[in-house]
Amino acid sequence: ERAREREREREAKRDPSKRSWFSLERSIVFFLVSVMVSFSSSAKGRLSSGAVSRKPNACCLQGSLQNTRSLTSASLVVGKGKRRENSSSFAVSRRSEEGDVERYERSRRRLVATRVSFSSDEEVAKEEEEEERGQQIASLSSLPFKSVISVDGEVHPEQEEREGVESSVFAVFDQARQLQFVGFSKHLKNSLRTMLGRQSDFCYFYKHVDFPHINQEEMLGVRNAWFEENHGAPPGNTPQKIKLWQQPLFAGGVSEKGKQVAAKQLLETILKRLDQRGLREEFVPNEDMLLEGKVEFLPARELTEEEKQKKKELRMKVLEATRTCSVVVDGKEQTFLLFFENIFEANGGAMVDFTVTKDDNATSHRVIIGEDYLKALEMPIQNIVERTVAFLLEKKVDRKTEGMLMSNQFPINYFALSTVDQWFGDFALAFETKAGEEAKLPGEDKFWRFNRIHDYGWSADDRYKG
Repeated sequence: ERAREREREREAKRDPSKRSWFSLERSIVFFLVSVMVSFSSSAKGRLSSGAVSRKPNACCLQGSLQNTRSLTSASLVVGKGKRRENSSSFAVSRRSEEGDVERYERSRRRLVATRVSFSSDEEVAKEEEEEERGQQIASLSSLPFKSVISVDGEVHPEQEEREGVESSVFAVFDQARQLQFVGFSKHLKNSLRTMLGRQSDFCYFYKHVDFPHINQEEMLGVRNAWFEENHGAPPGNTPQKIKLWQQPLFAGGVSEKGKQVAAKQLLETILKRLDQRGLREEFVPNEDMLLEGKVEFLPARELTEEEKQKKKELRMKVLEATRTCSVVVDGKEQTFLLFFENIFEANGGAMVDFTVTKDDNATSHRVIIGEDYLKALEMPIQNIVERTVAFLLEKKVDRKTEGMLMSNQFPINYFALSTVDQWFGDFALAFETKAGEEAKLPGEDKFWRFNRIHDYGWSADDRYKG
């Protein structure tokens, strides 16, 4: 045995990679020798036995100072069960009890140190992996809000713009930007179209995280992280309302004909609501679902290369004709989008068709600007329209009117600039110069302003007071 041990020492000196294993084997031998010596001195009852566990991930020493009958062999598993060293019993001579205990303690300390080293490396690696995975998950608050219905009236993003994306985790928000639903998608545009058709009142903005592959574990990790950030699941993911987001809308009705009539009425209501929000994209209903009394929209139609090119050009024109504007309402700055559809200039002035998008709600309008206002203001037509719209928004004028108008309702759908000047005496403040001077509008000396300055009639009579 001594000869073989010396041979291993020389081999370890020649090959440094074997030194650690040689040191470990030497510790094992010392340990086993100490155990066998303890059996030989069992009559004194001081040191009884030791055993090494067979756990695959660590070298763990389990010992107890109690009397046992026999021990013939011991084995040690190192690392992940890949290396196993077996040792048979050795015949040794009787040594002093103090020496046996000393060698036993020395071997035990070496084995415990080895166990701690292996287990700590694995724990550190696992912690680093979990930390790296946590850093890769984008928090919901760090992602930007995106409108479900874009400026050009379509649901974005287009699939051809998402090369290399195989799956997504998306979050849907309402008009107040409160989280309503978190879902998974292989085609984000079609998923948003489906959510918009089923829950249009709660589907205004969205956020998303894309993956180049489909990994259910990673996607669930993102959703759970967003739930935790939101302090719980949003309403659309609760058992009470999840069916409203994941299943087609049921219109109601009892008979087969009644279900179909109710489904068509619900479809008209949804399409009208989406049109009011500025949706220009085609939404085709599923006819089979309508026959069952349910409302569901088909996925977006695949476009040809020619159609894609035309759509891209149209989108660029829309973006060029769109302005991002701001207005202060109740002391808070708010933004709105102004899209100029058509501008018709003539000798008598100009007529402008435009769309205002604010709070993810689009409305269409037409304004007539007389030649006298163009000469008095001396600014581009787009600037005149922008300041006029900002002024009306500041006054909180309704952006949508239908049917017969009351005397106190401003004709916002179709109006002239002179009408705004006649309704609001401070309209000139909207065109202040950089020096702070108030603009001189041509209508101030032309309008009859019927403003009540005295009380009259029966309400002014003292007999009817009190």
